[in-house]
Amino acid sequence: MRILLIYSNQSREMEPAAPVGLSYVASASAIAGHEVKLLDLAFEHDTHTALERAIKSFKPELVGVSVRNIDNVISQRYVSPLQEIQAQIAVIRQHARLPDGRAVPISLGGPAISILAEQALDVFGADYAIIGEGEVAFPALVAAIQGQGDFSTISGLCYRVDGTLHRNPTVLLKSFSDSRMEDWVNWKPYQRGGGAWPIQTKRGCPMSCSYCAYPQVEGLRCRRREAGEVVDEIERVQRKSGARTFEFVDSTFNVPASHAIEICEEIIRRRIKANFTVMGLNPRDVPPELFPVMKRAGFNSMLISAEAACDPMLKSLSKGYTMREVNRCREYAATSGITSSWFFMLGGPGETMETCEESIRFAETQLVGKQFLSIFFTGIRILPGTRLAEQAVENGYLAADTDLSDGHFYISPEIDEKKVIARITRAHLRNACIVHASDGAITPALRRIYAGLDMLGVPGPYWRLLPNLLMFPPLRHFRNKYDPSLEEARQQAAAEALAGAGAGSQ
Repeated sequence: MRILLIYSNQSREMEPAAPVGLSYVASASAIAGHEVKLLDLAFEHDTHTALERAIKSFKPELVGVSVRNIDNVISQRYVSPLQEIQAQIAVIRQHARLPDGRAVPISLGGPAISILAEQALDVFGADYAIIGEGEVAFPALVAAIQGQGDFSTISGLCYRVDGTLHRNPTVLLKSFSDSRMEDWVNWKPYQRGGGAWPIQTKRGCPMSCSYCAYPQVEGLRCRRREAGEVVDEIERVQRKSGARTFEFVDSTFNVPASHAIEICEEIIRRRIKANFTVMGLNPRDVPPELFPVMKRAGFNSMLISAEAACDPMLKSLSKGYTMREVNRCREYAATSGITSSWFFMLGGPGETMETCEESIRFAETQLVGKQFLSIFFTGIRILPGTRLAEQAVENGYLAADTDLSDGHFYISPEIDEKKVIARITRAHLRNACIVHASDGAITPALRRIYAGLDMLGVPGPYWRLLPNLLMFPPLRHFRNKYDPSLEEARQQAAAEALAGAGAGSQ
């Protein structure tokens, strides 16, 4: 069967994300004997024309669409890809036909689909949706469409029979290997945009954060790959693609830390010359030896998902650790020599102006210097199936029948969001490496800088260089601002700083 797989993601919040999940599906489908084409729309300016051209030249018999993001999870400049994907599916419906004139079936997959579940069929008007891992389920779906299998036995499949919606239970794979993404993706545009090659070392997250939908995507049970197998993949990809930086995209790279340390030690043992970064590092399990071994392995950056810097909100968000672990993680990060970006989400259930102040002051006074970047969100995206969604209904914040495919955000009624953002603005006047997520995605000017860095051979991810840019006064003009009305807050902070300097000189 001729299968056209479409990567629809065009998000540019920090760096372009390559289609690692869809590559798993493409590789599995090719191994099953099908003719597969992966159409990457990440850098297409005219997605509809690209789609139409691919359909007419390839003549697919089945189309799979991967949806990575439900939206950008930023309430102040909310961006959702759902309408664009609906339009892409309309293009597919119009142009993709079987020889007998029937419409080519469309199947959906990807993290956003696992979150939306069977609702995705109605949202997008597709024929099938797969919840969870697709490298076994999708080839099984192809076989069923060909009359060689039973739809009811396919893991995570959502489909209709005589108008009745069915959703099969999702069964997690016992193990998984590598994606073979180098067979499907042109890496150069991703590297030019500051991206890092994605590597999965494990799937599943045992944490129970109230706002997080990762367990719906990968399950709670942690399934790890052997360190040697992971490093084999890194060596092969480095030879074939020339990737400079690899990103471990596990939901929690260091849970458990012993597995992360094994991988770092194997990288060191083989003397691999590459750069590494990590998408999700949890303060819960950071033994003293973790950051030093990461540094020796070649890590140049890491994203640390603290989310709050006060015990009441860490407990409210069910983070599974306290400020003791957060402070210890900060102490180790400060001496590691690795640039770290810290994420904070303000406004969850129980948040007050006092708890906001604690988290902001932590970033303002403790995450100081070019080694740290602090990113604040105000308002937490309420995702379907999460404990936060249940809490929002229980306390009357949302009606029980609210459509959560639309952008709904939880913001505690006990805080004044405008004042909180103004406080963050004052904080970044004192600590330039503090930003609010609403300040904007990567600007065109910054993209040009990134392209220049790529030409010079500078390894990504390029977000790690943002603290240097933010602390360099002439480059402050590249920084977007969310709300011009906050100029008053900036002036007040400048006056306070001037008064403080005057007092100090007396």
